[in-house]
Formats: sequence, structure tokens, C-alpha cells
Amino acid sequence: MKKLNLYLLLFLLFYITTIVRVIPDGFHPDSLVYMSMAVDTALGDSSFWHLHFTDSLFSEFYEHPPLGIYTMSLPFYIFGDNLFVDKFYGVCFGILIAFLISEIVSLILKVHKRNAFLLALFYFLAFPITGNTLENNLLEVPATFFILLSVYIFLKYALNPKNITLYSFGFTLSLLAAFLVKGPVTLFPLVLPFFYAIVFNRTYSLKEMLKFYCLVISFSILFSFLLYLYPSSNYYLSTYFDKQIMSSIDGSRGEDERFKLAKQLLIDFSAIFLVSYIAIIVGLKKLIKLNFSKYFWLFILIGLSGSLPLEVSPRQHDYYIFPSLAFFSIALGVLFVEPVTTLLKKFYSYSLISALNIILLVVGLFLSYDKFNTNSRYKYFYSDFVNPKVQIQQGSTIGTCVNNPVDRDKFYYNIGLRANLKRYYNSEITQETSKQEYYLTTKNSLQKCTVDERKYLYIGPDKPNYYLLYKKRDN
Repeated sequence: MKKLNLYLLLFLLFYITTIVRVIPDGFHPDSLVYMSMAVDTALGDSSFWHLHFTDSLFSEFYEHPPLGIYTMSLPFYIFGDNLFVDKFYGVCFGILIAFLISEIVSLILKVHKRNAFLLALFYFLAFPITGNTLENNLLEVPATFFILLSVYIFLKYALNPKNITLYSFGFTLSLLAAFLVKGPVTLFPLVLPFFYAIVFNRTYSLKEMLKFYCLVISFSILFSFLLYLYPSSNYYLSTYFDKQIMSSIDGSRGEDERFKLAKQLLIDFSAIFLVSYIAIIVGLKKLIKLNFSKYFWLFILIGLSGSLPLEVSPRQHDYYIFPSLAFFSIALGVLFVEPVTTLLKKFYSYSLISALNIILLVVGLFLSYDKFNTNSRYKYFYSDFVNPKVQIQQGSTIGTCVNNPVDRDKFYYNIGLRANLKRYYNSEITQETSKQEYYLTTKNSLQKCTVDERKYLYIGPDKPNYYLLYKKRDN
């Protein structure tokens, strides 16, 4: 029961930090774009190397490699076009990531495995970026799964150096999958054999490292050659490198925000470290000497190799460092497991953990109630389209008229409206008058955007908050 109570505690923390965030209506615009393409892939309207969003926006999608979109399409094959997939895709992948963190901790520790695993997951959830990334179905989520898988495969080999060909093949294949989800930024585990040989030089020789690298390079050349020979993959990846990678590095695709990620990571990591250390000192009522073990430094090095190179590009969002957070979390779990175990022996009791679980359960229920029937984004789209169940024919085209400057920004410079129309109605905005099956404007723009009611019939709610939608009358 004590063990069950601890796992329940962790689940409730996961619920409060992540699951409760998917309750409100409304999705991240990137998630809407990815999920829309995933649905099209599941229905056969797009394919692995030929992704399509709309005719006017990303008619040929080369923003990211295609495997991430394909993994999102798999649950749509099974469950159909269901918005619950959008809500729980990231949550389910979060569970898979937690499983791999558990397996890695079990590999490297001989004692206190359970406590270290629970600590690592606790720290992983403590990073504010974690819940935000999982909630929004961002491509960093499946990429992190494949990255962790590659690290697990190498560590399993390094701890028992046998079947080097099999493990090097699995390591390379996992990194290839990560690359096909999010590109070159996922390849940082390639430094792991080198770091491992440096940190554990007495048990893992440079000769073993070189043998492993030779096989990895050989398999990488083979995979690269196959991708080069296949015309579709060749064209897709070369276009992706030209449009996405090079423009991100030279700054033409983003603002000049260098060191934003490094500062955010330093703040979050320092806060978690200091709170943990102070809590342990207060609990034990004495200063303690932390054991900065070799595994702590190994995972810190892996985490830094996954985050610091991102400073090359001025295009930076906080969720870019999500793949490295798992390694910082494992490092912190390894670092604090011994004093926390001592602290648990001193204070742990069934009643204490039960009380914490009851508190978290109450907080979770309160947050759920607060989030239910609300939407975190695009409230006007929900109030004027989704909630009143406005009927728009699937696959239709929508013309627009907006003269109010504020509305114009929301229509033409915000991908949210286009992404929502595509995800909910498989419809898109068009500028071609002859193809306009619907007419969309706003209350603020109505005086300048007159509607010919002989041609269009209003089909929106009786009391619209923002959008006005008209359907073309049948002649």
C-alpha cells in the first residue's frame, strides 16, 4: 500500500501539471496544423513524403521531417477523426517517456531504483516547460521518446558490451527516427559514447567507443544513401534543409533572441536544485554533502549537449529544450536519491502520503471544475462556431472581408483561425471569389464589408460575439 500510495502521488502530480491542461477547449495552433495533416494522412489525402495542410497555406509542407506527423496519424487510423486524440496524444506519449526514464534509471542504479525513478519523474514534471509541451502535442514529444530510446540502447550495451552490431544498429535507427521527427537538433545523443568513455574510462575503453562509432557511422551512411536514392525523401529533406534549417540559422525565420533558452534553463534548473537542497536540509536539520556521481555528470553533459547548441539559431521557443529536460531530471534524481531516501525513512508514513494525496486530489478536482467548459485559446471561434454547432460543409472554401485593422491582423497574420477551420471543418480561407462557398467577416468590419443577402444567408448564432458567417445561397 505504501508503494501504491507513492505512485498515486506521482500520478496526481502528473494530472495537475499536465492532464488538467487538456480539459479546456482550444489547441495550440501548431498542434492544429499537425493534427489536421495527421488526419489527412490517415484518410489517405496526404502521404508520408507528401504532406499537405491547405491549398493556400503549406500546400506542400516542408517545415519539419514527416515522421512526427505520421506518428500522430496512427491513432486516427484506429479511432477515426476524434478530437480526443488531439487532447491525449501528448499525454500518452508522456507516459511512454516516463517508462523510458524508469528503464534508464533501472539500468544505471543498483540501489534506491524506485526512489530515483520517482524523483526523476517528479523533477521532469517540475520543469514548467514539460506540461506545456505535452499539452500542445508538439513534435518535441515524439522526438524525445526516440532520443531516450537511443540513450537506453547505448547504456544497455555499455553496461554489458556484447552484441555490438545489434545495439549500434538500434542506436542509429532510434536517432534516425528522432531526426525524421524534428531534424538535426535531435542528434545530440551521438556524443553519448564519447562522454561515457571519458566519464567511465576505467570500464569503457576508447577502443570500444571507436568500434561503436564505426558501426554507427556505417549504418548512418547506409540509411542516408537509401534516403538519397528514394526521390521523394531526397526532395523532401533537401527542401526542408533549405527552407527550414538554413533560414533558422541565419535568423530570417525568427527574432534575435539568442541565449533565451540558456537563461530559461538556468533559472528553472537552479530553482529546482535550490528548493530540493533547502527542503532536505530543513527536513534533516543539518547540512549535507551531495554525492555528485559520475552518472550525474554524464546526464548533465547529455542535457547540455541537447540544449546549448540551440543557441546557434536566434529562432527560440522554450519548448525547444524539452528533449534535454529528461536528462537533467535523471541527473537530479541520481543526485538527490540518497538524502531523499534518508528523509523518507525519517518522515515517511502511510498517513502522511495519504494526506498529501487527498490534498492533491482536491486540488485536481477544483482545477478540473475550473477548466471544464472553458477554452484557453480562440474563445471567439468557440463561441461563434463550435459551441453553437454551426454547420459548415466539410472541405468547403471560405471568403473573407475585414477592414478593421485589428481584425485584419487576426485574420491574415494569425494562423489560429486557418488552423481551427481546417481542423474542425476541413475548410480553408480563399481569396478566389469564384470558389467562395461561405463568407466570413466580423461585427467590427460589417459596415464596410456589406453582405449581399440575396447571395448569402447568415448561419451563425443569434448573438455572435465576434465572427459573422454566411453561406452561399443555392441558385
